Amino acid sequence: MEVLLVIGGIWLAIWLVVQIIKHAYKAFQPTAPSRPEVRPGTRVHPRPARTDVYRPRPAGPGRSPIVFPNSDNNTASEVPTEAALEGLHDAFTGAKLNPALGLFQCTNCKVYYHVDSVTVLRAENNGQCVACGTAHIVSLTVKEATASRGRDYNPDAVTLANFRSHFNRVVTFEGMVREVRVSKRGKDYAAMFEQTSWSKGLKLVFFRGSVGEVGGPRFIKGLNGKNVRVRGLLINHRIFGPEIIITEQSMMLDVR
Repeated sequence: MEVLLVIGGIWLAIWLVVQIIKHAYKAFQPTAPSRPEVRPGTRVHPRPARTDVYRPRPAGPGRSPIVFPNSDNNTASEVPTEAALEGLHDAFTGAKLNPALGLFQCTNCKVYYHVDSVTVLRAENNGQCVACGTAHIVSLTVKEATASRGRDYNPDAVTLANFRSHFNRVVTFEGMVREVRVSKRGKDYAAMFEQTSWSKGLKLVFFRGSVGEVGGPRFIKGLNGKNVRVRGLLINHRIFGPEIIITEQSMMLDVR
């Protein structure tokens, strides 16, 4: 019995030593930092700002952190003037150039276009210039446009007898409207110069997106039986045949 008590005492002493060693080992082990748990309604107090780190002070009222030398003197010389574009026109519509409408130029023949005109050329003329037929029309900033040596485009006058030799160009044409027709979808209009099928006769075409700009359905229908002189893009559509595209009322040069 005494032997069992001695053995039990030894095991108890060993167990206590082991527990003491475990606690001592854990106390010296490094622990990974944990993110504080933020619960709804809990106010998180920011850490106090360190005084040993440089922090730039915000600029005072009316004070710019960056100073541009002689900025007032350079402004006048760097802003291009619209006077350099005086007398020049959009090669497609014939409208006076307006930098606010966005400017493009053919790098080959140097004529100018507005953004809307280039949109039509890309959709209906393979992006080709109406003056020289090349597809080298690029966007210009106002400064680039005023610095460029641009030119105006004076379209050829064509008739029913010779219009087929002027496709893919902007031309002026004069003739009598024989009939005004409406497309199947009821949105596009054609003022026919010849009494033949839609796909064979020369006609003015007013797409639905530009009907309002031209004057509306009433104006277009009123062209029937009148002599008109127009400026527009003459194309030979693979389905609808020869047509002169009109997008602005200013392209209707004369109606009588």
